[in-house]
Amino acid sequence: MPARIDVETGGLRAAGGSAESVAVELQGLAGEIGAALSGVGGAAPPATASASGMFSQALQAGALAIGEGVGSIGANAVSAADTYEAVDRQAMPE
Repeated sequence: MPARIDVETGGLRAAGGSAESVAVELQGLAGEIGAALSGVGGAAPPATASASGMFSQALQAGALAIGEGVGSIGANAVSAADTYEAVDRQAMPE
């Protein structure tokens, strides 16, 4: 008897969608970080302004990188749900 993999594709797809939404929020956060810290540079001494700019860039890069990773996980989860359903329809007809 062939082994059967049972996957709750609706839950997998929902989790993937949630992860993709979080990725979009993280991308927005990166922009908010830049906007929030951009004003610090003009009011600070040059060394502090430079450090603030570098800090802002690092935070933005981190938020974007995490967002990209989370978005990829979400897209992969949705793709896995689609693939499970397609294979199920072909290999295990009702």
